[in-house]
Amino acid sequence: MRSVVAFSLLSLLPLSLAGPSQHEHEHLRRTASYDPVTTVTQSSDIPIPTAAPIGDPLGPGAGLTPKGQQYRLNSSFEITDTPATRSYDWLIAAQTAAPDGYTRTLITINGLTPGPLIEANVGDTIIVNITNTLSSSTSVHWHGMYQNSTPWMDGVPGMTQCPIAAADDSSNGTFVYEFVAQDYGTYWYHSHSAVQYTDGLQGPLIVHSPDDPLKRDVDFDVEEVIMMTDWYHDEASTIVTELLDSGYQGSVAAPSPQSALLNGQGIYNCSLIDDSLVDDTSGNCTTPDSYPVFSINPSTKYRLRLINSGSHAQFYFSIDEHTLNVTEADSTPVSGADAVHRVPIHNGQRYSVIVDTSSDTNGTGFYMRAEMNTDCFAYVDPTLNTTAFGILAIQEGRGTANLTNITSSDWTDALPDECVDLDDSDLVPIVTKDAPTEVGKRVAFDSAFGVLSVSGESYFRFFVNDTTYTNYVNQPILATVNAGGTPNASAVTTATFEDEYWVGDILINNLDAGLDHPYHLHGYTFFVVARGTGELSLDDAANLDFNTTNPVRRDTVVIPGGGYAILRFTNDNPGVWVVHCHIAWHLASGFLAAIVSRPDDIAALTIPAANEALCSSVDSADLYLTEPGKKRSLNVSHKGFEKRSLHSHHHGRVEKRAKKRLSAADLGMGMVAVKPLGK
Repeated sequence: MRSVVAFSLLSLLPLSLAGPSQHEHEHLRRTASYDPVTTVTQSSDIPIPTAAPIGDPLGPGAGLTPKGQQYRLNSSFEITDTPATRSYDWLIAAQTAAPDGYTRTLITINGLTPGPLIEANVGDTIIVNITNTLSSSTSVHWHGMYQNSTPWMDGVPGMTQCPIAAADDSSNGTFVYEFVAQDYGTYWYHSHSAVQYTDGLQGPLIVHSPDDPLKRDVDFDVEEVIMMTDWYHDEASTIVTELLDSGYQGSVAAPSPQSALLNGQGIYNCSLIDDSLVDDTSGNCTTPDSYPVFSINPSTKYRLRLINSGSHAQFYFSIDEHTLNVTEADSTPVSGADAVHRVPIHNGQRYSVIVDTSSDTNGTGFYMRAEMNTDCFAYVDPTLNTTAFGILAIQEGRGTANLTNITSSDWTDALPDECVDLDDSDLVPIVTKDAPTEVGKRVAFDSAFGVLSVSGESYFRFFVNDTTYTNYVNQPILATVNAGGTPNASAVTTATFEDEYWVGDILINNLDAGLDHPYHLHGYTFFVVARGTGELSLDDAANLDFNTTNPVRRDTVVIPGGGYAILRFTNDNPGVWVVHCHIAWHLASGFLAAIVSRPDDIAALTIPAANEALCSSVDSADLYLTEPGKKRSLNVSHKGFEKRSLHSHHHGRVEKRAKKRLSAADLGMGMVAVKPLGK
């Protein structure tokens, strides 16, 4: 075991608890804008989805104590092309913990959040035995895994499977995921049920290969996974239930978190809680006094596999006084982004960076910073600690470095006003692969925030091609297509890429001028062959000059507000693959479409009996059960925070609220006019 040094927060506090740095002040000039772009009228009533709470916790677990280096990859792991089977037994449970000092109920895997590291080689079979002890159903999606020949293992209830029921008298709450790791790179897993991953059901998945051009002991000496996430003090089910009703804390915008975590550890300033607003003042918040520490030897080339596993915030990752050499975008090895000060990483994205410590002296330390770009938010919680900190400790062997006074300096360049990616031209794939030049079929997905009008009532939702997603979790579309049927067009926008087409284009128009969205496509790595501003028609797309010469390949891409991108893929993976915004609150508000790849091949597949059993055990009364996507609500407006205490499910207590409340002016949101789509 490597030593992990705990440092006193009191000696390290030139940080965000003491006030934001200069560039934090500067980038608060722009806020996300939730201006409705479209109005859709529906004549029939809409179903009420479930957003079940986590349930009663089993109690705190010994494994919940965060460990900065819990995801250091084992240097003795054999990287080979000889396939192996790797099996894991996971107990998914509700427990109590305080990742940032605030005690709340969260979701763990084997007592951990984030969950256990999965490390495998290309060709390995991964088997995960799930036991669900939550009070609600669950699932696990393997983010970035192709699932070629196993589309039923993608882990999306209502699309590829029925959910894994909670253990009770009628169900043992078990299911086995089994699939082959088909490409190397940095991946992660998370629940795709409701908004459970926001509550902690997530973890890293790393796949190696002798074919990976980035070689251990050549390009880098040590590698570590850093999962960064925004963290909320309310359970996600509480947030989404209110968000889809009259608005969470009165706002229909995606909410601000309260803190940020690095590998499950962060800091919230508990002194900002106003005890006068709550009934119970016994206290369930203690400000932590240490940061996670990542110790390496001097003169080390240090690979960090960065994962944004959050629900809303784009992060900018940096290490004081050290430039970052970007070597991977999602699962694609890249070059070109050298000597970067800050790496932007949005929800669902992954980057690898290599840090050179050859100029560092033994016993020194430097701050790691994962700073949220609050320009992505419509409003900012007044108690928000915008940066998660860690410490890069340069120390020989397993000794303890004397780092009680760290004096490293942050970079002075400010964060940009937009929440966008690194430039595509700076992410040049090392393994050269040109995009196909002949396209069999091109489809357009126009995404927009808007108003759903039903029987005189208004519902603020996200739409793709004027349809807001309704997730009938117990009617997976994969099974429907397998049986020769077609998706329900009133519930979800889909596009079919028939078997005769081997190459497809997805044109995505982000019609939200004030919102930058991270779009994730399941089942594929795509080529980004075009980008631009404005709304692009399919006719105009046909005349574009596409970038087909070794363009960047990835599975999650940010499309700025009022812009478009064209994603090109090889249509060789039969399945029903969703494309959605990876901001969890936008997805819960209906921001999802799907592509049906090779329907004839899907019809020829045999769905395993275990998957069919998940659906056959569903009670007929639950056949039309839905998860967040549509919810009956009141007539709503953009309102500010109300001065009220909000009853939560944490330990039967009334949740403590911040001393300051936000007004509508703070939100930057007044009453807005509804504009037609203008097609």
